[in-house]
Amino acid sequence: MKSLLWKIWFILFMLLCLMGYFLLIISKLFLPKKTYRKVVFWAINFWGRKVVLTTGSEVELIGIENLPDDERICFVSNHQGMFDIPLVLGFVGRSCGFLAKKELLKVPVLAWWMLEIPCVFIDRSSARKARESIIKSAEVIKQGHAMVIFPEGTRSKSGVVGDFKLGSIKLPMMAEATIVPLAINNTWKILEETGKIQAQKLTLEIMEPIRPEDELYQDQRALCAHLEEQISTRVEALQ
Repeated sequence: MKSLLWKIWFILFMLLCLMGYFLLIISKLFLPKKTYRKVVFWAINFWGRKVVLTTGSEVELIGIENLPDDERICFVSNHQGMFDIPLVLGFVGRSCGFLAKKELLKVPVLAWWMLEIPCVFIDRSSARKARESIIKSAEVIKQGHAMVIFPEGTRSKSGVVGDFKLGSIKLPMMAEATIVPLAINNTWKILEETGKIQAQKLTLEIMEPIRPEDELYQDQRALCAHLEEQISTRVEALQ
């Protein structure tokens, strides 16, 4: 019953988001760019928090002091479930977009908002198009918009962190962005564990950043292995 009620609430909430989107587009015509970006951040932050908290879940945020003020940031995170994205948007404390699969472009309302964040959609069926998406994402980061990547490439639907794909680390390196590792725990238990909405105690940990001037940053393979080990270790410790 709780799962059904939450789904009904979510549909109604998405209708409100549709109205909010049109108001956002109208405001874009009149607001200065900086003010508009603040409005987008507030709206997305509000959406992320509401989606997570209305499941009855609690969120523990660890390591907020590790969030840098750097202009170019790429968050690198493990990927447990569907609620990872609203968790990050609602609680990480920084406006950020995602490198997302192109299929999400077909989802009304959600896709429109994702384009405003901005997110970049990737076509994995074509190596050339995938590279073009990474180049576009790097440009977004250079413009001061943080991006989030999930190097596992898909949801683990468990507490086990999968292998990180080496190619995913090309994005922050191409943008010369500060890498901020994130460790997410328990989001998969909200929905993926049983197929029904369940309240959980979630953890989002912001870990120490790795900057372009750091020696580790210069070796893509070593950097990828380090991030996988570091995030896996923290996720295991949080369980």
